Amino acid sequence: MPMSDEERRLLKELELGLIADDPHLAMELLSGYPARRLPAGLFPGVAAVLIGVVLILAGAGIPAPGAVFLGILLLGLGASLVLVPAVLARSARRQHTG
Repeated sequence: MPMSDEERRLLKELELGLIADDPHLAMELLSGYPARRLPAGLFPGVAAVLIGVVLILAGAGIPAPGAVFLGILLLGLGASLVLVPAVLARSARRQHTG
């Protein structure tokens, strides 16, 4: 069903309002390729952190220094998988806008 002239005018006003309010979001929507909102390594990083915490707690509960060491390594690896892409993206945005 074709749009009426009034509907076209309202749609154009909404589009111009969006461009004025949030130009980055407007360009993202108009391009058809929305940016990723989550860091790429979020799921594996969180999984590694959780497994690391479990290993640390299990290794501390029963005297197993190897499990604690492996848990600490996994905790560090997981944290770096989660945090490093976010920090790099933030610095890239700062350089692009600044």
